[in-house]
Amino acid sequence: MFAVFLIFLIQGWKLNPVRLREAFTDLRALFFLHAFIFLIPGLLVWGILELELIDPVWSVGLFFMAILPTTISSCVVFTRLAGGDADAALGQAALSNLMGMLWVPAVVFYFAFELFASFGAEGGLLVTVDLLSDFLIMVFLPILLGWWGKNKLSWSFLPEDSSWMERIPLLCILLLAYFSFCSLFDEFGNELFGRSSGILAAAVFGLLLTLHLLAWSMSYLVPLSRESRVAFLFCGSQKSLALGLPLAQIMFGSQEASLGLLILPLAIFHFGQLLLGACLIGPLSRWAKSR
Repeated sequence: MFAVFLIFLIQGWKLNPVRLREAFTDLRALFFLHAFIFLIPGLLVWGILELELIDPVWSVGLFFMAILPTTISSCVVFTRLAGGDADAALGQAALSNLMGMLWVPAVVFYFAFELFASFGAEGGLLVTVDLLSDFLIMVFLPILLGWWGKNKLSWSFLPEDSSWMERIPLLCILLLAYFSFCSLFDEFGNELFGRSSGILAAAVFGLLLTLHLLAWSMSYLVPLSRESRVAFLFCGSQKSLALGLPLAQIMFGSQEASLGLLILPLAIFHFGQLLLGACLIGPLSRWAKSR
């Protein structure tokens, strides 16, 4: 839990309100992009589950992945390398992650309440209150402390510009991923390399390609420059492992095997989005520069 607290403490330290305000300069683009990020993947996953294409054991993990916000680091880097508007991507991605910290637990709390309410109203309320209190302590408290410490107290132990600050959340995420997958392999062993997980990987890669195609198509509905369309594509088609892992740890950490099942679809998606993004940089860069 300390790793989770530290991740969000640094997130609060790095929070830049100026970048968030920049995201509101084009309200139409903001609405279309964030509606796409938070709603369209969920609808696609719902279709996959309705068709019964995958083993039901992966359904919660797929749905959790679908409601996550976009990345901050990779979508900005890909946008910059592809000749897109990296500043716009940064503002939208930062706003998406801030909204995701509210959206993801709200959706999870709703379904948790509905599920446990079937065992009695009191049980559903208790589960929801426990989840909410954990979320407030492990997410909003460190974000508030980080932002307040930087802007009000001028903390000196977290430097303004240091490369090692970027590595701390990465190391914490790797630690969380390691323990999640250790419990998953301990529970399921070689079964993870069977037909079920192979179908899951195919479904996740298919979802990834579909999201890229839909994001590119939807960017035509908004009057954007070529540079902004590149930013729209990468912001709309990626999911944040950096936010997904700590949120999963907070909300599902008491069930270690379930946590591994929850994270595997997201880990596959994350690998796919890095690979596909690297392949798209060249063509998009040439397209963005052409007139």
